[in-house]
Amino acid sequence: MTDRSVSALYAGRSTNWLVIWLSIGLMLPLVVMGGAPEGAWMSSGFVVPLAGIASVALVHVLTASSVRATAGTHGVRVHFGVFGWPRFRYSINRIRHAEAIEIPPSRLAWGIWWSRRFGLMLTLRSGPALCLTLATGRKVTISTPHPDVAVKAIDAAR
Repeated sequence: MTDRSVSALYAGRSTNWLVIWLSIGLMLPLVVMGGAPEGAWMSSGFVVPLAGIASVALVHVLTASSVRATAGTHGVRVHFGVFGWPRFRYSINRIRHAEAIEIPPSRLAWGIWWSRRFGLMLTLRSGPALCLTLATGRKVTISTPHPDVAVKAIDAAR
């Protein structure tokens, strides 16, 4: 009989479609209101700001549209957006404690930000999240659809 190691892996993606559609919806009135007088839509006074707005919207969609978290034998990895950037990695030996929490709607829960009270927030929405307490005592909160499964994968990896 051979000895087989069993390991658990969790992978989850959170996407905040409301923010994506609101961003696109708010960009369109800016384009219309910034229209050039007398139909000069191709003038540099209109095209340059339009290119700036489109660039900001594109960067937003590519980097802040979703957060993907994986948990397993290598620890926890977090990737944002379409190309997986920015990314964060927490090895299993750096994680002291992992728990599933619920981010209340009253808390700002969008983007990458840090505060003394909540620690590092890697979130796109309120709702279920994985909260890590690192060996240094710092906290990291990550939006994920099934944080309880991620906690089980982390516990199984230890």
